[in-house]
Amino acid sequence: MPLVLWCLVVLLLVPYVLAALGGYYKLRHLGGLDLHHPRAQDAGLTGIGNRIRASQSNAWEALTFFIGCLLVASLRGAPLEALALPALLFTATRLAHPLLYVGDLPPLRSAMVLVGLISGLYLALWAG
Repeated sequence: MPLVLWCLVVLLLVPYVLAALGGYYKLRHLGGLDLHHPRAQDAGLTGIGNRIRASQSNAWEALTFFIGCLLVASLRGAPLEALALPALLFTATRLAHPLLYVGDLPPLRSAMVLVGLISGLYLALWAG
């Protein structure tokens, strides 16, 4: 399987890993999971739990951006092998992003978003 598709698989899993971590913090800090109103329960999270929830939302947004970039590159006829480096860079930024979010390091987190945005645009428009 081409490396770019492995990157996609990893990026597909990131929001679910963050959801599991968010669930752990709900159990630990809020005493359980409200399966009827999970979004309302999210409002009760503070600190690390709240940052994990926010990074999960951002992971979904980044995933749609990456999929769109892959679609554009594919429609342009770019060979998957040529997309490996920008896809790896994007994936690295998206793996670092939640760590920086949870670590409460906004300037570095914003830098990761910018590098990811540039690598995604490169992937879509110029790679291959």
